[in-house]
Amino acid sequence: MQELRSQRRRKAEAWNKANRLVGGLILAGLVTVLASAFVPEIARLRHLDQELDQERTTLAAENERRSKQAREVQLLETDPEYVEIVARDKIGVMKEGETIIRLDAPEARPATAAKP
Repeated sequence: MQELRSQRRRKAEAWNKANRLVGGLILAGLVTVLASAFVPEIARLRHLDQELDQERTTLAAENERRSKQAREVQLLETDPEYVEIVARDKIGVMKEGETIIRLDAPEARPATAAKP
């Protein structure tokens, strides 16, 4: 009789271990399913963050350009000296008796291979 009880006890312990193992496997499966559902979304979120950073950089550059243009418009409307400078520079207007000397930057030459 004693032996029968010990066998039942061992079988119960085995079933408990098996139940814990199955529960652990089910939990691992759930974690895997959840991870597979969220990993693509996390990657998409990172990609969208990078796009947002690029757009912010572009916006900052455009705001800088807009402020420079607003400053130039304000100077063209209010400063006759600036208008004179722009006219001289852009359309080649000069005062009587004035000589204009332009120094243009040399054109970039392609690198040539060294001769042996």
